[in-house]
Amino acid sequence: MLKAMNIEHLVTERPDGCHVFVPAAQAQFAVEQLRLYQRENPRRRAAPWPAIDPGRGLRGALGFALLLSLAYTIQSGYMQGIDWTSTGELIAGRVVAGEWWRAVTALTLHGDAAHVTGNVVFGSFFGYLAGQYLGSGVAWLAIVWMAAAGNVANAFIQDGGHRSIGASTAVFAALGVVAAFVWGLSRRFALSWARRWSPVVGAVALLAYIGTGDEQTDVVAHLTGFLAGAAGGIALYWIGGHERQRPGLQVVSAVVAVLTIVTAWSLALFSPL
Repeated sequence: MLKAMNIEHLVTERPDGCHVFVPAAQAQFAVEQLRLYQRENPRRRAAPWPAIDPGRGLRGALGFALLLSLAYTIQSGYMQGIDWTSTGELIAGRVVAGEWWRAVTALTLHGDAAHVTGNVVFGSFFGYLAGQYLGSGVAWLAIVWMAAAGNVANAFIQDGGHRSIGASTAVFAALGVVAAFVWGLSRRFALSWARRWSPVVGAVALLAYIGTGDEQTDVVAHLTGFLAGAAGGIALYWIGGHERQRPGLQVVSAVVAVLTIVTAWSLALFSPL
């Protein structure tokens, strides 16, 4: 402001704070201008950004990694003589016809070790971030349900013979949940528009960077997973997800997430072909 008013000044930093020096002849004028500036530009009060325990969300991320590793071991070993891929893969036409469980079971299946490893790494990381803000239980319930919703949407978009497997829909659902929830949370604080939108911009950049690949990559599933996750993140913010850290709720949410997967596989195994 002093520079804009052509007032000569010097700013120095000392142990007791910053000091502003102006010529004595302009001191009264400079003080008056500073007071007017403060009156016209009051500092907005901002609530402190919540401190988060680094361990929050870690259990969910580890559980996700263990689940995918165990599922791939079962799938690749044809345990119990079952062709797990055929039983649980997403087949668009069959999902549209009512076999909704394939939208869930497909999340636990993978084509090879590289496929599952990539999803474990990125999914654990994004899921950990979601758990930081929502708690592991609520975060992973949202991720499982939103990923399933993304797979269902993908089934309706694709032709009936389209097939897909992999937890990548869940990976991008987790990314969408984090981006949208943090965007909503930042509205409670006196942050600049750039800082409010930076999580969304970063998430879209990640989607574009790691969500596209060769012709075998189901880009539509990645997009629908991300959009479903973003919708879930916004919904969780508006219903007060940032205040729902009660241990009991986290446990119940985690149990429901696991039961969702168990139920889907039970239907896949015991429903008539």
